[in-house]
Amino acid sequence: MKRDLKFERFYPHPPERVWKALTDPDALAAWYMTNDFKPEVGHKFTFHTDPGPGFDGTLNCEVILVDAPHELIYSFIGGFMKRKTTVRWLLIAQEGGTLLRLEHTGFTGLTDAAVSFIIGSGWGRFLAQLPPLLDRLAQAEITES
Repeated sequence: MKRDLKFERFYPHPPERVWKALTDPDALAAWYMTNDFKPEVGHKFTFHTDPGPGFDGTLNCEVILVDAPHELIYSFIGGFMKRKTTVRWLLIAQEGGTLLRLEHTGFTGLTDAAVSFIIGSGWGRFLAQLPPLLDRLAQAEITES
């Protein structure tokens, strides 16, 4: 059994601003999780969230590809996931903003498929938190000008 996750959202912000939300550790923490992320291929980093039953709250990752401001790929494992999965962010410039595509792949077997349902609902919640951060980043850019 295999189950991949795919989400697309349009944000009325340029790709560079969306990229910052995905790659700046402070911005990333504001809408997703605390982290020690660096957009450097080979960088091993962690995301931290509240622990729960069978989950210590730590997700271990490694940057696989950085093509600013177009594509970011990293491995992702932790909690009930026993195999590494892959998170791919693709930013597509469109008139009036950016189409953000998130692909989270590598869920195989019955346990991984079940975990993917939990992670999928989490991605949906986190992506809903991204627009207010993008608006704050835009406001900060105006203030700095």
